[in-house]
Amino acid sequence: MEEQKQRPANTDEIDLAQFFRWIGKGFSNMGNSILSGIAGLRNTFYENRVFFLGIIVLGLVLGVLYSELLKKNYYKSSMVLSCDYLNTQILNNTIEKFNLLAEEKSAEGLQEVLNVDAPTAKNIRKFEFRPFVSEDDVVEMEVLREQLNNVTGEKKDIVDKVISRLEIENKNAYEISVYVYDPEIVKPLETALVNYFKNSTYIKRRIEINKANLTDKKEKLESELRKLDSLKVVLFKNYEALAQKNRGSNNVVVGGEEGLTNPLEVFTRDLDLYKQLQDVEKGLYLNPDFE
Repeated sequence: MEEQKQRPANTDEIDLAQFFRWIGKGFSNMGNSILSGIAGLRNTFYENRVFFLGIIVLGLVLGVLYSELLKKNYYKSSMVLSCDYLNTQILNNTIEKFNLLAEEKSAEGLQEVLNVDAPTAKNIRKFEFRPFVSEDDVVEMEVLREQLNNVTGEKKDIVDKVISRLEIENKNAYEISVYVYDPEIVKPLETALVNYFKNSTYIKRRIEINKANLTDKKEKLESELRKLDSLKVVLFKNYEALAQKNRGSNNVVVGGEEGLTNPLEVFTRDLDLYKQLQDVEKGLYLNPDFE
């Protein structure tokens, strides 16, 4: 019986106390290693403090040089140019040419093309453009999109392609953006860009012929209005004479007498021509074909 009581414990059983002592010892060793590493780094830095201080100063100097000399801050400015004679292909070729000239170190080509001074040309980083879509155009496109979706059913990819093509091709207004290093050059650069497009042979001729046509139409309308004014004077005199002839009668017949013109037609025509004249004068003043 005593031999059975003194039998050793089963070796498969785990001593939890010993296990937790191992874990605690492991954490303790890890903490000591971290502290030793930090202390070692501190001693290394202290012993080589002149070397590390030089590296820090050198890094600060290089950072300042990179920020001030190599990495210049640049600014974006945009304008909207509306021209009946421009299209996406022409503007894309023009902007691509501008960017190629802006990449040149001397910037003499860009200076000559835009007719600007050297500081302005050298402070240009790049150009961009995109078709300008107004809020009304957006609404119209969305309505058209819904109508096409109802017609084509599930072929929405075709509808999206059609709408994208319409947004690009059927526009005469474009947003032209320029990235510059000096914001002070934006105003003279804007004037230079407008003059570049306006004075190009392709656009200049069309602006001139459109202005000449409007001027001729204005003279024609003014001549027709003067004739109508004379006709109205004659009509008034004729009706006064007719009124004297039919004195004593309460009946008034408009255009009923042979040889008399209906005055309502004359006044309607006069108002129509006057409205056309106003539209022409507005076109000559605003130049909507290029603004």
